[in-house]
Amino acid sequence: MKKFFAIVLSVAMVMGLLTGCSGASAGKKEKLTIWINGSDSYISPQENEMAQDKWYITQAIKRFEEANPGVEIELVVQADGETAHQAFKADSLAGTAPDIGNFWTGQNIYALEDVILDITKYIPAEDKEALVGWDAVTSPATGAILGYPTADNQVCYFLYNRAIINECGLDFDNNPPKTTEEFDAAMQIIKDHGYQPLAQDEGFPWFGCYIGNYWWVSESGYPRIISDCEGTTKFADDPGFINAFNYYKSTLDNGFLNADCLTCADSFNKFCQGKVAMMPQESSVVGDAEAALGAENIGLLLPPDLPTAKTTGGTIGGPGQCFVVSKSCKNPELAVKFISFMDSKEEMLNFLKVQSKVPTRKDITAADLGYAEGSNSAKLVEMAAKTIYWVDNSLYPSVSGDFYDLLPSVLAGKMTVEEFGALLDADVAAAK
Repeated sequence: MKKFFAIVLSVAMVMGLLTGCSGASAGKKEKLTIWINGSDSYISPQENEMAQDKWYITQAIKRFEEANPGVEIELVVQADGETAHQAFKADSLAGTAPDIGNFWTGQNIYALEDVILDITKYIPAEDKEALVGWDAVTSPATGAILGYPTADNQVCYFLYNRAIINECGLDFDNNPPKTTEEFDAAMQIIKDHGYQPLAQDEGFPWFGCYIGNYWWVSESGYPRIISDCEGTTKFADDPGFINAFNYYKSTLDNGFLNADCLTCADSFNKFCQGKVAMMPQESSVVGDAEAALGAENIGLLLPPDLPTAKTTGGTIGGPGQCFVVSKSCKNPELAVKFISFMDSKEEMLNFLKVQSKVPTRKDITAADLGYAEGSNSAKLVEMAAKTIYWVDNSLYPSVSGDFYDLLPSVLAGKMTVEEFGALLDADVAAAK
């Protein structure tokens, strides 16, 4: 279990008088507390190097407060998105949960339905129409809408340094590797030229979630994955599961993935310093990579397909983050008003000036964002049409924890993929 800690930041002072319909009673201060993930969400890697008052999320909160006199919002930054879910559950049971939480969608919030408020009746009709991703926050068991999809439709890919790729005699722009055999050949060429082909911090299996899960679902399909979670079939003999994570492990065995991947925490910094050719990544880092190396030196590559894949040319993605409201929130109408503000067209455009992501609003186009044809940002919009929803967000709670915790052990060679699958099968059996 990762170490859990939070950095508390008070980002507003209460203004004097209530004007109009502000969400606060006249002469009375209304306070909301919100948890935001420290990475992979509203705070970019580049912003983590800045003073907190320069962050987009800090400035957005200030804009909401200014528009709603008498409202104060306290921002709490969760350093670990995975453990934030368990912490929210524990705090809810203790009566100390925040009013609003920023969590991963799908099964991650379905498992918290007993402490998350059904906000269906508070959601404006125009929000339901304007946003995509409601299926990722709607409980399949009860139909309750447990949150709002956040501002980005995330897309996974390999981020590559075009200068290194071209120096190695490769042309990923016009002749990208489309199969794992072609990908291995390209990685070997890069390695032979003295560069680290791939890097990622896999103490938490980001590569496994971003790309490995695509290889799995592209062969097995969602019906098989769900039946594995239900115990009707087994992870341990799921061919797609076995093939995907054996190939994932082979990237380290062949020296393509950085040897210190299980202990390092600075792979993205090394990429931005020009020391790494490629990284499995998601859409939030494109702007930072372009700022470090120049947009002309950054490219995006869809995952290559395994020879056993039944679905090809796709990737993992979709609305992977959401806002939820705690059942203990004393003013859920105000909480939803803030979330609706964050997902408004004007505010989403403000956010997308800071991070190059695919918007979840249907009324925002690549042209609205000023994305030049052929730019990486425009490519993300194109890639979004090819995404398969996050597999790890779809795993049942009975197995998702061990999936995250044990997959690095497969990479390290401490267990086989089949042994990993058998442990997940044991989790399923224990939950019945």
